Amino acid sequence: MTSALEQAGGDAAAMVSEGDVGCVLVRSQRRAAAVGGRCEGPTQARRLAEHAEQTTAALLLGGAARDEQPARYAAVTGCGTQSVHRAARLAAERSGGHWRGAPSAADEHRLVDTPSMDRDPAEIIKEIVGHMPRADSLEISAEAHTAVENRLFVPAHGSPVRETLHTGAAVVDVLHAGVRVAEADLAWSGRALPNLGKLAERVEQALHRARAPHRPVPAQIQMLLLDGSAGAFLHEVCGHLLESTRQRPSLLAEHEARHVAHHCLSVDDDPRHPAGFGTHQYTMLGTPARRRALLTDGRLTGLLKDTSDGPWRAENARHRPQPRMSHLTLAPAPNFEPLDEAIGDARVPVVHVHRLGFGSLDHRDGTVVLEVKDATLHEGSRGHRLQPFLVTAEARQVLRDIRAVGCAASVQTWSAYCLATSGSLPVGASVPSLLTGPMATLPHRPLAPPRTAVPTSRSR
Repeated sequence: MTSALEQAGGDAAAMVSEGDVGCVLVRSQRRAAAVGGRCEGPTQARRLAEHAEQTTAALLLGGAARDEQPARYAAVTGCGTQSVHRAARLAAERSGGHWRGAPSAADEHRLVDTPSMDRDPAEIIKEIVGHMPRADSLEISAEAHTAVENRLFVPAHGSPVRETLHTGAAVVDVLHAGVRVAEADLAWSGRALPNLGKLAERVEQALHRARAPHRPVPAQIQMLLLDGSAGAFLHEVCGHLLESTRQRPSLLAEHEARHVAHHCLSVDDDPRHPAGFGTHQYTMLGTPARRRALLTDGRLTGLLKDTSDGPWRAENARHRPQPRMSHLTLAPAPNFEPLDEAIGDARVPVVHVHRLGFGSLDHRDGTVVLEVKDATLHEGSRGHRLQPFLVTAEARQVLRDIRAVGCAASVQTWSAYCLATSGSLPVGASVPSLLTGPMATLPHRPLAPPRTAVPTSRSR
């Protein structure tokens, strides 16, 4: 193994000319999914699918015309040294260069081991459903998947490094007479499952809100984002807005060091966050992942760029890596007073948002559309449930119109799979509550693709 590893590192280093940046990434992934539930009887769960793949990919940046030339990417099946040769040669040819490796020295010695699954998703479903509320009129439906991946990064300049990633996710639906009345999800990184009791608490709270009387959605609202829903909000209006490439620069690319958001917003992207969904130690170029300041007191202090030290990510070898966010952190206010004052100053209805669904950002003009799935409007001591609806605005204006953020006591985590051209990637956020400025509402229409336990790719 040592000699093969050294040979692979030498071949990868030779795939680009001196001064270029590149990496060969060898991956072996295994994923399993299950479905199950409970309806007036014991919990039922069955394995839905299991998939394993081994791939090798090469990513190059730069070249003689670095400013004009995009990254070059090539991937092949297999995880041996011969696969390293094929991927490196293809990437070099696509960049207009010449690969200098010696194919006669290559063989199919495996460079990463096939991982074994730590947890059966069917057993996870049984554990989750066992924590859910019991009532003869309620049906519990759940989907879960787990994934484990061994990676070997072989940078063109530097020593090879290894990393093993464990992720999992579950979605729970509660139905009454065949109609969904509550839902919750759970995602984790690492071997240990998170607190399943917290998931059951969220379902109970959602059921309580579902029993409240309904009322129409106002035409204009301010959203008070609670229960971690500010994570999904910031992911769309801030994270995607600040992803910037030469082919598709951010709309704020020329505004670094300027104030582009309300002074209460300080946002970082932290791929190594200890509680973050999809956290990782290395980028797709084999460089150490690092925390990046994006907004500091409303001032733009960083972008997620396609540079040699950028946050390159991709779901698998079928997807070309792109600079993508990982885990957003929003700094809380020192106390609760600014948020309370901002709520008191509101001139349009303040809607309590507990859960956002699918969202999208149009990178051409900054238009953002968000699906609000679980929200209430309070009048005095009485709360009214709102049917799902959409909100839309221009993302740059949304950031400037933010009114306040909550204190540390309101910080919660959010996690999801983000669907984009580089694949379905696990992302997360740690955020306090957040109050937006006025936003227009639209009637609800489906924005998301059909949900499955194994995430599917869809371009934004």
